[in-house]
Amino acid sequence: MMAPNKNFRECNTMDNSSARMIIKNIYIWWAGFLSLFLVEAGVKLTISSFSLPQVLILTLLVYSVAGIIFGCLFGLVIILTQRVIPNPKLRFSYLHASMAACMAFIIIIVVFLYFFMKKMPQISSILIMKAGILFCLSIATFFILLFFFRWMDHKGKLIISYLSLPPSLWIITTLTLIRDKNIFPPMLQITTISRLIFLTLCTCLCFFLLYMLIALGGRFINRWKGIPGLIPGLITIPVIVLLLVFFLALRKEDYRNNRGETKNAPIGKPNIVLITLDTVRADHIACYGYKRLTTPNLDSLSREGVLYKNAYATSPWTLPSHASIFTGMYPTKHGAHFNSDFIPKDSNTQKKESLVDLNKASTFKLSEEYITLAEILSERGYRTAGIIGGPFCASAFGLAQGFEYYNETFYNVENDTDFYLIYRTIERFVSLKDLVIQYGYSSIKRSASHLNKATIEWLEESYKQPFFLFINYFDAHNPYLPPPPYDEYFEKIPKNIILQYNPELNLSYSDALYHLINEVVFNRHQLTPKEKELLLSLYDGEICYLDYCLGLLFERLKSLKVYDNTLIIVASDHGEAFGEHDQLAHGRNLYEELIRIPLIIKYPSTHPQQGVIEKQVSLVDIFPTILDFLDLPIPSGIDGEILAHSNHPIIAEWHMQWADTWFESDKYRRDLKSIHQGKEKYIWASNSLNEYYDLEKDPEEKENLIKNFPQRAETMQDSLNRWLRSFKPQKPKDRNIKIDKSTNEKLRALGYVK
Repeated sequence: MMAPNKNFRECNTMDNSSARMIIKNIYIWWAGFLSLFLVEAGVKLTISSFSLPQVLILTLLVYSVAGIIFGCLFGLVIILTQRVIPNPKLRFSYLHASMAACMAFIIIIVVFLYFFMKKMPQISSILIMKAGILFCLSIATFFILLFFFRWMDHKGKLIISYLSLPPSLWIITTLTLIRDKNIFPPMLQITTISRLIFLTLCTCLCFFLLYMLIALGGRFINRWKGIPGLIPGLITIPVIVLLLVFFLALRKEDYRNNRGETKNAPIGKPNIVLITLDTVRADHIACYGYKRLTTPNLDSLSREGVLYKNAYATSPWTLPSHASIFTGMYPTKHGAHFNSDFIPKDSNTQKKESLVDLNKASTFKLSEEYITLAEILSERGYRTAGIIGGPFCASAFGLAQGFEYYNETFYNVENDTDFYLIYRTIERFVSLKDLVIQYGYSSIKRSASHLNKATIEWLEESYKQPFFLFINYFDAHNPYLPPPPYDEYFEKIPKNIILQYNPELNLSYSDALYHLINEVVFNRHQLTPKEKELLLSLYDGEICYLDYCLGLLFERLKSLKVYDNTLIIVASDHGEAFGEHDQLAHGRNLYEELIRIPLIIKYPSTHPQQGVIEKQVSLVDIFPTILDFLDLPIPSGIDGEILAHSNHPIIAEWHMQWADTWFESDKYRRDLKSIHQGKEKYIWASNSLNEYYDLEKDPEEKENLIKNFPQRAETMQDSLNRWLRSFKPQKPKDRNIKIDKSTNEKLRALGYVK
């Protein structure tokens, strides 16, 4: 009768021993992954700030979960080994083996990611040889650390504690005090190997300290375990303190003028909502005749107001077009564009220079000397707010002039995910960068839903006074990654057809698209029908998703009872090319697919206007039209006219950027100016490769008639010259923009900076 009880007690003792062994392994592996996280977080904060505190907290949880999972797995391995080799003397060795395995595992993964996957993505004999070396290195690292941990347990604890204090103190001060300060030692920023050594060394040292702290904590708990709430308190208090430190240290405010409450508000005046749909071309909107139903909400808005069939942007990229909207001037006059005069003539010298430094001087911002629409309305008592989705509308480029509130909070989550070991490992199976961009947590574009959230929050505080609200939606800009279900709303085409253009052969569609754009622009590739079909379906999906968000915004305006008293203007800043004229994306030319844009205006119910206008108008006409509608004086010297009476030259401009100097041919190394006169279009080029088109017979601009009709081209050139002679371009002192590191990264990711 006693045998079963004895067996039961032995079995119970064995189960308790196994549970304790798993718990100890969890502690060890959790401490190892936490050490890696702290070191990586410290390095990240020392180099640059985090984009979101939530990402930091999520990363901490991911590392903790990874540590728990691997700790359980290794604990099970030890238990199985114990049952095969039941020697009690080896129990401490098993714990040392767990510690050594944890550190060896982390080190090998770091080495694997840095030197294995990055450099040799294709299978080869060299790859197999490196794999063998890596395997031998992992075994050697394990045994070295195993003996080291045994030595540390007996003789080296004091020495290791001294060694582990410096990186631990550095991590603590970094996470609490250092923000947006680049104090990382320069030698550790230069090479991959130096950062690798630093990362692994600090992780090991930090792990030693955490291991000893856990051991001391265990002794403290065993001694005072009778105190009620001791263990929950020891767990909860550090977590609360950590959260408070993160949220206080990483808090970021939006740009806001110290204007306070609006005084002398224009009671009874209509509100103004100006919406720009970045990169949306007119012929992809349903009410402009597109075959797909991409924009039901915009279609409805167009039926309530006025639709301009032939509206034109002033430039094929964001900054000059928006500056034209806010000033009523063409780019040459307002000056916010690329600085063509800055480009060196010696191509050999160009490649020796720093592209980042050159870019700081190669773009002109909108000078404060020019009065903007927001400034005029702000002076008249309007509440003014700008919420932007693209980097070229940032306040650094001068477009925030006159706005009391300017929301330009971009999230940099893709840089965070590309920095941490755990995310780089996951990237081998799924593209986190694409997911980050798809849901709007990217440094290069914010989603319409995020803009709507910021817009509605501001509206709910400000709608009781007349307001001017500017929103720059950026969804349609590349990379085209609409969220589900809009990513397969029109066509379900696998993205892997363009992944071959990614030189790193990773799974990132956005990286592949960036390289595909370069291949097309540099005339090394022509879009295949399947590639074009994929890009168009995703682009249309972005527009459809954007339209859905516009519908939500309009509904909120109605629920706040301000919709009927609001002048709503919806326009695009430029279009997008999908293989036309051997071009992909935008910039570098002035063809119709890039400068013909949608323009829809919904007037307040007290001044209803409806219809479709066929005549040609320009973005410069928006500025005087708004002022005229509000019975405000229109500044002299602008190019735009009231839309109802507009009769000025329709001009668009492209000023060559620094990146264009890398082209071997003269196709893109030139300044351009276009002018429309009815269905005739003339494009002047600084390299004398001028063009003339009859848009009525040739709407796709396939046949250059410059040699057939030289007199007509000369007449249109005279019109351009008369406009250029009508003013003297000013050169304000504050035109040069200083692009910070964060903005430069955004422009580089979008392809504006090489």
